[in-house]
Amino acid sequence: EEAVRVGDIVIAWNVFQHFYPYFDVVPTDWDTELTLALESALSDGSEAEFLLTLRRLTAALHDGHAGANHVALDSGLGHLPLTFGWVERRVVVTASDVPAVQPGDILVSIDGIPAAEALADEEAYISGSPQWMRFRALLAIGRGEMEASVQLVLERDGTTSDVSLERRSQMPPGEDRPPQIGELEPGIWYVNLGAAPWPDIQENLDAIAGAKGVVFDLRGYPKGNHQVISHLLTEPDTSSAWMRIPQVIYPDFEEVTWEHASWGMKPLKPHIEGKVVFITDGRAISYAESFMGFIEGYRLAEIVGQPTAGTNGNVNPFGLPGGYRVRFTGMLVVKHDGSQHHLVGVQPTVPAERSLEGVREGRDELLEVALELVR
Repeated sequence: EEAVRVGDIVIAWNVFQHFYPYFDVVPTDWDTELTLALESALSDGSEAEFLLTLRRLTAALHDGHAGANHVALDSGLGHLPLTFGWVERRVVVTASDVPAVQPGDILVSIDGIPAAEALADEEAYISGSPQWMRFRALLAIGRGEMEASVQLVLERDGTTSDVSLERRSQMPPGEDRPPQIGELEPGIWYVNLGAAPWPDIQENLDAIAGAKGVVFDLRGYPKGNHQVISHLLTEPDTSSAWMRIPQVIYPDFEEVTWEHASWGMKPLKPHIEGKVVFITDGRAISYAESFMGFIEGYRLAEIVGQPTAGTNGNVNPFGLPGGYRVRFTGMLVVKHDGSQHHLVGVQPTVPAERSLEGVREGRDELLEVALELVR
């Protein structure tokens, strides 16, 4: 119903207007976005069309936590048996569960839409920094109705081929990583922080602490294991105001006061003595960036890869009439030195990217850079 659609825009726009803490650093004309969202809502002819209107509105927040969903509309969706990456300015298959498609194959088009255009179409509905939008769009590009057939045109060694695949999985295949925790070569340990829970790390902590070097992999979301930070610190954590909770009393985010919070980390033994390198990229968001913020702020290790997502702080969700759910970041988070984190992210000290050749050869080039630094 038109009244529900328009009412939902009024509610959502006002929640953000009065409670979103990042309007001072995002490039958005919020009054114009209200007009655009109302015009779109008035012309929408279905629940699915209106969901896209809500997603366009949240995209204008430039907030990696922001988005909209509808349980009924979002159920029954699946992924292709492929994972895509952005490599040498092309959409490239980086993992495949089907023999007909190999890592390193370049996506030319999907269902007749050129790959670059399909990627841009997805990014229009995603909120956040460019690196987060790109990561989410690469996930979304193959997502759709489960068991539906998708027509792909792929390029390999200068030759194109047509491939038809069905969506049959809840998630795309994962990219190859070493075992969660282990010694990659004599004296050099590897810990996948996105997969290894703290108890498993703790069991190996003496060996890790005494190693010549350690590579911590945080291309993703930590597994409740930020206690690692305490075994890297040599002095107590003194940054006491990098998380800031707004106390909102007046409209339009005026005269806001802030409740400050921090983790108050302390050094613990055993101290990790060897050369330490972290790997990260645009997939690392929120809790992962709290973790990486300590590595950056206290210069605890070299950081290999690409900037993190640039979105941190607790998520505020709310419901709208019609079964829609909307979310956004309610807490303001800055770097440990007080500078802007939102849309910036944790920056690598050693930037590194994947290459087409490396993907085709099955190499983890970011891990190779990290290992070279440790050696």
